[in-house]
Amino acid sequence: MARRSIRRGQAISLFGVGSLVDFPGESLMAAGLDAWPDEPECRLLDDRLQKRLGVAYFRQPPPWTQRQQRFLPFVRFPLWHFCPRCRHLAKAKANDLLPPRCPNDQPTRRGDRPACGTLSEKRRPRMLPVRFLVACEEGHVDDFPWIEWVHGERRKGLTLGPACEAPVLFLESAGHGGLRGVRVSCTGCERSRTLVGAGGPKGLVDLPCTGKRPWLGDSLETCGQRWSPRMVQRGATSLYFPRPISSILIPPYSARLYGLLENQRVRRALDLDGAGTDIHPEVIKAVAREHRIDPGDLAAVIARSRRSADPAETRLSEADYRYDEYQALLSLTPDVDGNLVVSQQSLDQYDPLVASYFDRLLLVEKLAETQALIGFSRINPPSRPPDEVQWSHLSRRRLRWLPAYRVFGEGIFLTLRRGPLGCWRQQEEVMEAADRIQRHSARRSHTPGRQVTPELLLLHTLAHLLIRRLSFECGYGTSSLRERLYCRIPSGAYDEGEPAAGLGRDGWMCGLLVYTAAGDSEGTLGGLVHQGKPGRFEAILKNALSEALWCASDPLCRESDGQGSDSLNLAACHTCTLLPETSCEEGNRFLDRLLVVGSTGEGRPGYFGKLVEALLSQSTGPQTTGA
Repeated sequence: MARRSIRRGQAISLFGVGSLVDFPGESLMAAGLDAWPDEPECRLLDDRLQKRLGVAYFRQPPPWTQRQQRFLPFVRFPLWHFCPRCRHLAKAKANDLLPPRCPNDQPTRRGDRPACGTLSEKRRPRMLPVRFLVACEEGHVDDFPWIEWVHGERRKGLTLGPACEAPVLFLESAGHGGLRGVRVSCTGCERSRTLVGAGGPKGLVDLPCTGKRPWLGDSLETCGQRWSPRMVQRGATSLYFPRPISSILIPPYSARLYGLLENQRVRRALDLDGAGTDIHPEVIKAVAREHRIDPGDLAAVIARSRRSADPAETRLSEADYRYDEYQALLSLTPDVDGNLVVSQQSLDQYDPLVASYFDRLLLVEKLAETQALIGFSRINPPSRPPDEVQWSHLSRRRLRWLPAYRVFGEGIFLTLRRGPLGCWRQQEEVMEAADRIQRHSARRSHTPGRQVTPELLLLHTLAHLLIRRLSFECGYGTSSLRERLYCRIPSGAYDEGEPAAGLGRDGWMCGLLVYTAAGDSEGTLGGLVHQGKPGRFEAILKNALSEALWCASDPLCRESDGQGSDSLNLAACHTCTLLPETSCEEGNRFLDRLLVVGSTGEGRPGYFGKLVEALLSQSTGPQTTGA
């Protein structure tokens, strides 16, 4: 069997459970978690994220080594394959190690070549997977109904039909572009039909969803989708939208202490897998003495690990969860194992006009991110925030763990000043722009109850503009940079004045983290942190604002009343603001660059309006930073 490899991070995101992976000549689907190998050394711990998701631990995809060959399970899908020589359609088996060889024993259409089935085993061509299948919004996926489609009527409303007595199918090219050029025929009854009409929303109106989950062993599930499944191409982006959830390690987390709990000998000594709940203090002292750690720290880690796995433990909301990270970043407290290293820059060293907009500017020299997969969706992007684990999509039963991986990176953390922010957001035009997007969001089923505030639009758009500019300066591509937004504005927050040092007394959050998690176990090279230092960040910000003033799609972009995914953006398009999907945690929604830079014509004042006016008065165009 040929070796097929993917990166460990891709097994959690792009090629996670239930996704299709195209390899040369074949298509495979990542199997469910029930079939994953149980490797104790692949366990991963993050007590905050464990508590939030209600699991005991996480498990990384096993690494492949020459001495110890370990693999992730896959199944073959779609099952329908066609022969590249004679175009015969036939089904494979989900557990076939290799694509099937063509079984057709009928002569080719040309008549001058023998049938594939009459050739020797080595000369018979291997079949290729078809590029069409059906999927529904509930996550189910199945093969395209080739037999029912070719035997159906062409009249409206009668798209599928029963099979003939001996169906033998061929998939041919009709010499046209699009679906009109794909023709399926049956030699058993001499019927043929192109795929015209199959790709529409109601193209398979007679086909009920079978509820199949091939990645879980072709198990069936009752589908609650009231619409019929839709035909999609095998490589379409709408076929798989992963639902990852990430967490940044903050103090007092200790990888060394938590890793000790995964040692099998230590687990047996402490009876962590037993039915008992209390561990004798002398046992804890003995283990701590053997491994030269503090007994109190070991006892605390054991207690926190058990609370994380307790289903009755109260789960934190998305805002409260991020507030802990927000406070940890501002407190500058180093992590026990050095997984979070933050240094504060004095705003006095920056351009006064730039520094007047920010309350804190921190350089995150090292951070550790845990990213777990909690489900996926098809046809439509997943809802936000993704808090609940979709166990029915990941495994046949609820497990004690979830797939995850950890990477190390760096970043720049910014918080906005409360005073200037309050003056800006109280303007009627700013509130009107936020209300406009809020109305669009209220009509979308996958963004239920989402509160869209001017601060969210400002932070999100600013993060996009900075990432687009930083990709030219720091050596990372835009797909390697990510955003993490911290936004919560309690009612009456602007009436209390601006607290010192940016630490909110009332749960206030208004900051963003631009970071990269594209490194390895040793972290990254510091290129992003270097751009946040005095003398360089000013030019980064000014260039980002200057580029946002004008878009190649203007005036259509800046005058838009709603564009992008579900019309949840105003003045923001692919030319000026949008980022790759891996960089944006909001699915490229809730963006408006005019709230950042301002626009007199559209009547929307920008938070950085005075800085933009100073740039325009200089009339020197976009600035550049040194190499």
